[in-house]
Amino acid sequence: MAAKKSKAQIYSQVFIYILTIILISFILVYGYNAVQNFKNRAEQVSCLKFKNDLQNAVESISSDFGSVKRKDLQLCSGYTQACFVESFESPNIPGSIDPIIKDSILSSTGKNVFLVENIAKESFFAGKISVEPDVLCIKALNGKISLKLEGKGNHASLGQWN
Repeated sequence: MAAKKSKAQIYSQVFIYILTIILISFILVYGYNAVQNFKNRAEQVSCLKFKNDLQNAVESISSDFGSVKRKDLQLCSGYTQACFVESFESPNIPGSIDPIIKDSILSSTGKNVFLVENIAKESFFAGKISVEPDVLCIKALNGKISLKLEGKGNHASLGQWN
């Protein structure tokens, strides 16, 4: 004859099931948060890499008068274009420009590179650069932009590589 389970045994099994569900839930939430933090840090690293690569390229070619170099740069995730602002001479501000970039130029912040999603979100100083026109925006293709860098002796001229 099969032994009947007592009420205490049934309650202990229910308690174990509930405890297991709670423990699994904590593990899933912790894992999800860890993955999100890792993803956010990877995005920050890609933005820093873009910034450092561009600054190093501008600095290395600026003093090398007449040399031309192609530089392919991976934009930070989520950005669709990079805009470069003339910083060697005073830039002429075109009418159809992102208002954040325009405000930055008018308030003389010194920032000359802007990463644009729908609007300009990230900005930094990349060194003395000249661009034609005075605000040059390059759309990313598969998250990358190709720049033409030309040394001018005391600054670098940037353009889109065709």
